[in-house]
Amino acid sequence: MTSRSFDDRLERIHWTPGVVPTHEVVDSVLGGRGLAQARSVGATLFGAILGILIGFGLKGVTLVGSPWGPDTGLIGMIGGGLSVSGLAVSVAMAGFAALRSRQHPWLMQFASMNLLMIVVLLLS
Repeated sequence: MTSRSFDDRLERIHWTPGVVPTHEVVDSVLGGRGLAQARSVGATLFGAILGILIGFGLKGVTLVGSPWGPDTGLIGMIGGGLSVSGLAVSVAMAGFAALRSRQHPWLMQFASMNLLMIVVLLLS
């Protein structure tokens, strides 16, 4: 039964063994996949590195004895402020990326990896 329906499909598309696809067919198949908006490893890697830095900064804000932890004065306020503002920007960017993921898929990769690394470091 399966072989018969497969043969029927081959007959409907007029396939003949040994025929090479034309350039038009290949271009239409490759064009339909959207290779111009391919995923970027660079955006994912940069999001992970930035997320690790922000998560490390947020983790250090609460640890006693860290250079920017409690009772460290001005350096603690600067380091903690940068870390908390990095978290706020990351959350806002993730919301923006969720809305614009079709136009800018690299932004969604960056923002999701960024938030993932922040959460992983905060939970560790």
